[in-house]
Amino acid sequence: MDPKSQIPQTKAQVSSSSSISPNQNLQVSQSKYGELLAVIEEIGKDIRPTYAGSKNASERLKKGIMHARALVRECLIETERCARQ
Repeated sequence: MDPKSQIPQTKAQVSSSSSISPNQNLQVSQSKYGELLAVIEEIGKDIRPTYAGSKNASERLKKGIMHARALVRECLIETERCARQ
């Protein structure tokens, strides 16, 4: 199996591909939303240990928040793009 075929496509690669159907576009949007929900769930697990003073949980929480912010931006862009079509 080709190693490149195992690498997930980035948003730029997905949006630049002209052969993607609207149904596939919806699946990409839903996967971003699903990923966002998973990140939010992970963030929730780190809140209590952060209050207890865990440095590791605090760092995971910061990284999770940054990741969630990026996903929210991507989801909003995707939603606006779909609304214009």
